[in-house]
Amino acid sequence: MTNTSRQRPAVRGFTLIEVLVVVGILGIFMVVSYPSIINTMAVRNLDNTTRQVQTFMHQTKLQAVSTKIVHRVRFTWVDGSYWAYDMERLQPDGTWIKALGAPRKTISNLFTAAIDLPLDGADPVAVFSPVGAVANFAVDQNTVVVRSPKLTRPGQMDERVISLFMGGSIQYAKRASS
Repeated sequence: MTNTSRQRPAVRGFTLIEVLVVVGILGIFMVVSYPSIINTMAVRNLDNTTRQVQTFMHQTKLQAVSTKIVHRVRFTWVDGSYWAYDMERLQPDGTWIKALGAPRKTISNLFTAAIDLPLDGADPVAVFSPVGAVANFAVDQNTVVVRSPKLTRPGQMDERVISLFMGGSIQYAKRASS
């Protein structure tokens, strides 16, 4: 007579202690990497905000060239808390109107922005001629600086600078605040 009963293999799995050790290691890893993750997100938000301003200026310059009408970017300090900027075009009678299809953009109050452009009234403006040059260029007033107060490591590049040049070039740079 043959023994047909088989032994079942033992059920394999993880013990509670093994699972807790792995979860503990993952927890330590997350705690250690959290500041780096937050810093990376702050850098990306700063870059994205500043690139949005730079792109808007490029679009304004291209609109001036393609329509052969002077256009400008006008920055406005809204309610004492954040900057907004609009694309405007020059009318034949010398007045400015909002350019069609150009939505109002803002610089979040999570950032500090220093707009050092020539003023039209109380508002800083960058004016682009029909050939793409900066029509109101001033050597000492040609930058938009956006800074993130969340980036606090010494020597860290916590500012993004957009510089305008007379010929219409728009430069983007990173720098550490002084």
